[in-house]
Order: sequence, then C-alpha cells, then structure tokens
Amino acid sequence: MEVNGLGIGRGNSRVKKLVILFDTNMLLLIANSINVFEQIEERIDVKPDYIVLKPIIGELEKLVKSGKPSISRKARFALSIVKEYCRIIDVDLEYSSIDDLIIKYAEKNKVVVATCDKKLRRELRKRGLPNIYLREEKMMIETEGLEI
Repeated sequence: MEVNGLGIGRGNSRVKKLVILFDTNMLLLIANSINVFEQIEERIDVKPDYIVLKPIIGELEKLVKSGKPSISRKARFALSIVKEYCRIIDVDLEYSSIDDLIIKYAEKNKVVVATCDKKLRRELRKRGLPNIYLREEKMMIETEGLEI
C-alpha cells in the first residue's frame, strides 16, 4: 500500500514510515477526551510516527500560563501527552507564523498535518498537502489528500 508517496510503501524493499505532525488545536482535542491517536491509527490502518515542532510546544506552554484554569489544564495535559507519545522536532526554518512553519515543514519533509484549523487546512489543500482533521458532526477523525 502506498500513501500518496508520504510514508507507507513496500516497493523496492524499503519501508518509509508515515509521519504525522500535530498542531496546537489537535493536541488540545486530546485534553477533551478525544482519543486522537487511536482514531488516526484505525482510520489509516497503520501506526505512524507522531511529531510536534518545538514552537508548538512554546504555544502550549504559553497557554499553561494563560491564567484561564480550564485552558491551562488542557494545555498542561496536552504537553504531557506530547512528551509521552510524540517526538519533539527542533526546526531551523524561517517563518512568520506557526501555520507558515507547519506548511513549510510539511512541504520539506513530506509529513501529514493533523489540524482542526480551517484556515490552515484550506492552505494545505491549496498546496496539495495531506491532512487529518476532526469531523465535528461525528466527532471522528477524517483524512484529506491521503490515499488509503
């Protein structure tokens, strides 16, 4: 099975693992009792590598200090999940916003972006980059741009 040239492929006896990059809002879903990891793995039928870019960690840390107890608690929980299940990637790309960084990293490294940000999803779609998102009506993970 080939996933859009992005990860799973058994041709030429090399297997490249699918990598999924989480943005801040997808990580906060986990704090809302939505098992994002399980749903992703069921949807794509493979266990991918999960990554988070270091500036996204910074966003979560700011939310922890935000002063609003409910958001702070969710961000703290999201950080603990990241440390347990994700690889944190230090990046050296120049960027003007976190969304810009995510797009540049996804283009350069051929990763799938997991986000619920509609503006970011629109930009990913425009550039032909695959993404994973939560369909709110069903509270289920969906994919876009992945041939599975």
